[in-house]
Amino acid sequence: MYKSISEWMRTNPIPAFFLLTFVIAWMIWLPIGYLAPKYFLLAIIPGAWAPTIVSVLLTWLTDGKSGVRQFLSRVIRWRVSFQWYLVVLFGIAVIAFAAQGLNIWLFDGEPVKLNLPAGIPENGLLIALPIIFFVNIFFGGPLAEDIGWRGYALPKLREKMNAFTASLLIGIVWVLWHLPFFWIPEGKIAVGGIPLLWFALLTTAWSVLFAWVYVNTESILMPVLFHAAVNTTLGTLGILGQANGSLTPVILNTVLTWLLVGVIVFFTGRDLKKK
Repeated sequence: MYKSISEWMRTNPIPAFFLLTFVIAWMIWLPIGYLAPKYFLLAIIPGAWAPTIVSVLLTWLTDGKSGVRQFLSRVIRWRVSFQWYLVVLFGIAVIAFAAQGLNIWLFDGEPVKLNLPAGIPENGLLIALPIIFFVNIFFGGPLAEDIGWRGYALPKLREKMNAFTASLLIGIVWVLWHLPFFWIPEGKIAVGGIPLLWFALLTTAWSVLFAWVYVNTESILMPVLFHAAVNTTLGTLGILGQANGSLTPVILNTVLTWLLVGVIVFFTGRDLKKK
C-alpha cells in the first residue's frame, strides 16, 4: 500500500506521467470544447503544456530542485553535431516535397501552394519563416509537449525496453492524447484537418524520428526543433497539401516517413543508436 499519492507517483513515474498528462490536458480541453467551443483554440496551448508540467513535477518529487535543474538543462543543450540540425530543420520539408513530387509524377496532382499567414507576401517568406518557426516553438506545441514526451517519458521507458519500442508506445499514447481535437469540430484545424487514421500513422512515425534524434544527441532541444519544423512545414505553410482536399499527398507523406523509419531501424537497430 502507498501512504500518499506522491509516493505512488515516485514509485510509478511512467503511469503517473501518462495519467496526469491526460487528466490535466483533458480537464481543460473537454469542458471548454463542449461548453464553449468558440474558445477551444485558445484552450489548446494551456492544455498542451501538460506533458512538460507533469515531467517537471515528477522530476521534482524524485530528484528535488537539483534534479529539475539538471533535467531542464537538456532543453538548452545545443552543442550537437551540425548534421542533426540539418535533420531536424529540413528533414520534414524534404519528405513533404518528395511526396509532392511523387503526387505530381504518378497521379497528376497539382503543385501545392504555400499557405502563408495573412499579410505575408510570397517574396517575404524568407524573412517571415524564422518568425513563424519561433512562434511555433512556443505556441504550437513543441516546447509544451516534447520536454515531457521525449525528455522524460522516453528515457524512463528506455530503462525497461529498447528505444524503438518506447517511441512506438509514446507515439500511440500521443495520438490518444490528441483525440479531443477530433471529437470537437473546432479542434480539427489544430491537427491540419487530417483524418484520424493518417494523423495516427504520421504521429507515431514522427515519435520514432524524434526519439532517434534524442537518443543520438541527449538534447531535448533537438526534438523540440524537429516538432517545430513539422508544425511550420506541414501545418502553417500547408506543404502536406491537405488543404487541396486530396488525401494522396498525405498518404504519400506517411509512406515515405515510415520508409525512413524502416531505414533508420535497419541501420541503427532497435535502440536507434548511431553506430
